[in-house]
Amino acid sequence: MTPLKSGTQFSFDLLAGALTGRDAARATGTLHVLGNPGGRIHLRDGGVVCAESPGSPGPDALTGTRGRIGETELHVVAMMATHDAAFTVVAGDVEDCVFTPQTLDTAVAMSAAVDPVRLLQETSRRITSLLALPCPLSPHHDRVAPVHGADLHDLSRLREEILAHATGRRTTRDIAFASGRSVYPVTIEACRMVADGLLTVVPATTVIASPRLPVCEDDDVPLPRSLRHQLLPKLFKQPEKKKP
Repeated sequence: MTPLKSGTQFSFDLLAGALTGRDAARATGTLHVLGNPGGRIHLRDGGVVCAESPGSPGPDALTGTRGRIGETELHVVAMMATHDAAFTVVAGDVEDCVFTPQTLDTAVAMSAAVDPVRLLQETSRRITSLLALPCPLSPHHDRVAPVHGADLHDLSRLREEILAHATGRRTTRDIAFASGRSVYPVTIEACRMVADGLLTVVPATTVIASPRLPVCEDDDVPLPRSLRHQLLPKLFKQPEKKKP
């Protein structure tokens, strides 16, 4: 499994410093989080109204086929997506944070802003909970597959979905996109399934399909709607190495 502790504290500290720093205080604009997967945090008068990342499903993906939903439910979904994006960003690699006063379009913004400190507290809680598990997985790097011969009786719906999408090619982040769920709960449950002997971490080149549950063969993972046409060619691409 990919070790998480070495990089997550650094990533969290960079994000925390930027969100609570002078530039973001009482400001309206966008905090660009550079890294892998990176993301954007949208601020209004210093409060967080939306966080999004190419590494986590946005509100449009989480609502799925529910159709029209009310304003209260939409706020809840937007908050879920914001918390999940912040977790996903910190569980990856944060290289730098850059604030700009420019406001960008978002898929869905929360109707009430969240205090940055509260967002950071929830992100810290989630990272701490992940690292406290016996088998913590990196949502971006560790690919999982079902264990052949494991007892698949009396599984929860979440576990069934994880097993259905765990081909050996997918990380828990990929499974979250494929199932229309948030990355954090999928990652936590997958960690528990590894500990319970239902999943195993496999090399990226190995493909193992579940013998008893349907497997989704489409590995195309969608990006949040508001990022699909704007994302990453400039802000998040890795810098080219200079030739000696």
